[in-house]
Amino acid sequence: MLLSNKASVIIVTYNHKEYMEKCLNSVLMNNPLEVIVVDNGSTDGTVELIKKEFPQVKLIKSPRNLGYGGGNNLGVKHARGEHVVILNPDTKVEENWLEELLKPLEREEKLITTPKILTYDGSKINTCGNIDHFTGLTFTRGLNESPEKFNEFEYLSGLSGACFAMRRKDYLELGGFDENFLTYMEDTEFSWRTHAKGFRILYVPTSIVYHDYELKVPPKKIYHLEKGRYIILRKYLTWKELLLILPSLLATEILTWGYSILNGLSGVKFKIKGLKDGITTKVEKINCDRKKLLKSLDWKIPEEQLSYSVVDRVIKKIANLVYWINYRVIVR
Repeated sequence: MLLSNKASVIIVTYNHKEYMEKCLNSVLMNNPLEVIVVDNGSTDGTVELIKKEFPQVKLIKSPRNLGYGGGNNLGVKHARGEHVVILNPDTKVEENWLEELLKPLEREEKLITTPKILTYDGSKINTCGNIDHFTGLTFTRGLNESPEKFNEFEYLSGLSGACFAMRRKDYLELGGFDENFLTYMEDTEFSWRTHAKGFRILYVPTSIVYHDYELKVPPKKIYHLEKGRYIILRKYLTWKELLLILPSLLATEILTWGYSILNGLSGVKFKIKGLKDGITTKVEKINCDRKKLLKSLDWKIPEEQLSYSVVDRVIKKIANLVYWINYRVIVR
């Protein structure tokens, strides 16, 4: 039996009609057990396209926009596969993508796999898994590098929400995505929970996805990123750990405030709103070995991402020095 016949592919969409034909055709070439599209209230003809051109796809129309996390949780509840694969709608996949992503799941328990994700035209890397930093920051791993790089299987700190695979029972056991995150940071929180519950994330370079992605952090996105970061820190760390990493948290505040100020009054406004909502949103604490959790996360941030001058890079080098010293104290 093909491994692909054990998998339900979940695609959550909101007005992604322009991508759906290429996405679904490429996914169906991989012969999954089923493809489930959860529509979050599209108004651009997405639903009509799927009904007409892809009758074999299971279409679930949500009465309201559940966000990316909530939509995937709904899709997984309806899935029949032993494995579930979460996939962005603005993607297309290679023919052996699914088999390669599932192979490691047959050999190892408590595992999540994430593929090599290239830009839509295949000219450079979008991400090879994510870099999840112990202060709650998240970066795409390998951004804009040559597609020929990152060819080793590796265990990582973060999965990419654009695509990952795992056993359905494990997804349900972990509780799925936290629906406090309407957009952005839901994959970061899920990665932290993965480590907190003793799972590992494996990067699979032989599984290839193409994603229409360009790194942009406009003011409104600052809000979602910062709100999510504060929620994650509060959810997983006690005051003891927060005090231990205080030098690193202060360094991160300097970076995030600096970036927000560069985005003008709107950037500052959304940073303040993210801070306010991030520390007032009700969270349920996760009990875990927090030292082990912090060890599973990265200490270094990529100095080239969102850097627009030599000064930016110098500041990030200094921040990385602070992170490294602080991290050594934490994990010793």
